[in-house]
Amino acid sequence: MNTELQVSLNSGVVLQGCAYRILNDRIVISIEKIANNRVNHSLSGTLRVQMCALPLTRDLHAEPLILASTTIGEINDQHCLVDCVYDLIFQQPLTGSWQLCLQLSEWNGNDYVACDIAYFSLPYHVELTDAELTHIEPTDVELTSAEPTDVKTKAAEPNEQQPDSIPATTKAIETKEEVQSVATVDRPELVKKNATGCSTGYIAINQSKVDQLLKVKGVSKKVLEKLIAERPFPSDKAVLNVKGMGPVMLAKVIHCLSL
Repeated sequence: MNTELQVSLNSGVVLQGCAYRILNDRIVISIEKIANNRVNHSLSGTLRVQMCALPLTRDLHAEPLILASTTIGEINDQHCLVDCVYDLIFQQPLTGSWQLCLQLSEWNGNDYVACDIAYFSLPYHVELTDAELTHIEPTDVELTSAEPTDVKTKAAEPNEQQPDSIPATTKAIETKEEVQSVATVDRPELVKKNATGCSTGYIAINQSKVDQLLKVKGVSKKVLEKLIAERPFPSDKAVLNVKGMGPVMLAKVIHCLSL
């Protein structure tokens, strides 16, 4: 089981003790407690639990992917559900590296609004399968061969001439081996900096605790509360779309979170 980094949105409806286990096309989500801590003597809205994936790349156009989802009904205030286990269909994300998070949302009559989010710090990696490797066109990978060192060689006899192209079977085998080596070699991740000079902008905001964000100096409390309410962000561009947030403000937030 993989455990979480908890980020509360102060909604009164919270998750506690989240973990997951992926088994082929199924995911088993376990939650120690889902609690309604409100005291207004009313039911919560219909609650929904979703496992989401956020890209670790700097693709500003990428959106969070929903990997699994279920609704769990309503909870009275000052009540809770304990030892929850959900065995759900798992939608595998595309090839790449992802940050998984478990999101609890509540129906407000018009839409689901995020109440609490648990981020899992261990990245989820999806590699190319053998079937995908065998379907890669050989021309996608450049094949290298040894070049003759003596340029003044005699023309080959008709029965000694080399074939114009490498046989298809040999070429496909060599291509598969080379692609596999490229896919399995571990390389240090190169993180590109954004326009504000921050290398972990939206991820830092997503993973920070509420009290850390509210202590950021130089940014109005209303803007900080909007950042907290609208998390998780898929990109720095999404953060900049929050009303009152610009590149200078974003730089201040990231600077304060990094102290």
